Amino acid sequence: MLDEAVTEGDKNQASGPILLKAMKLSEQPQNILDFYELLSKAEEEAKKLKDLPKISKYLQKLEELYQVFVLNHVWSTQWQIFSVHIENGGVLITLDALANYFHSQHPALFLEQDCLGKLSGEFESLSCRISESDLSKELKKFLIARVEDILEAIRRYSMDGTQRLEKAAQSLISDLVMTEPSLKDKDKQNPLYNQVKAWFLSILLYIAPSPYDIIGAVPDTYDFWIPKFEELAAGHEKVERITCETQTIQEAFSKALNIFDRQPQKSIAGSKELKSLPASKENLEATRDDKSEP
Repeated sequence: MLDEAVTEGDKNQASGPILLKAMKLSEQPQNILDFYELLSKAEEEAKKLKDLPKISKYLQKLEELYQVFVLNHVWSTQWQIFSVHIENGGVLITLDALANYFHSQHPALFLEQDCLGKLSGEFESLSCRISESDLSKELKKFLIARVEDILEAIRRYSMDGTQRLEKAAQSLISDLVMTEPSLKDKDKQNPLYNQVKAWFLSILLYIAPSPYDIIGAVPDTYDFWIPKFEELAAGHEKVERITCETQTIQEAFSKALNIFDRQPQKSIAGSKELKSLPASKENLEATRDDKSEP
């Protein structure tokens, strides 16, 4: 995000709109709070890293960045004030290195814009169909609210990654575990209800680091994998058949655990040791420098 802001932002313009554009948020002053949330989250994640050489040096860079944005009025201050610090202070190299280190220790998927766009379209259509369906009023309200949670997670993907998507899917499934037995048979037998359950189950099983993470088991590490919407859609069809054949969402979950068989991305699967996206050239050079220091 900061890389885009530094590269494309007009140094003579106010910083707030530049940052919000890079964050893909509407140009409203209150949205700048999300930027500070990101700064805090970056520091929290950096502190979770283990066995990172000179971690204190990286944390100091983050603290200095935070101070610059706190001491200056981020909304109206010229972008030049911040961009000069970012460019001259090695901020981008630091963040790039931390991101790669974090991913190697806490693997997570990366959903490309094409996949996110198609997923958003699918859930927008799902919301319309729920609204126009003959499901009970209470269930309609519940499902539409949960679908909106998914859509909001997609809109905020550039900031929250898959974490918000996973939580949105988990929320519906957890609620249904408690409430499904009390639903009317007419609702439970409605094909649309099964479609909704299948989409939420599919998302959860698809984006979690491992399906077994969801039930508390420890996953094996895996090579980096860039998922495609077509794979998710194909898996959803199988999950939907399972939801139609089972009585409860717990049973459907158990039978669908192995639907998504993850494979490393072929374009970068040259080495079995590869666990994350390749680091940028600058990051690799910075990492070599760190390791060469006494």
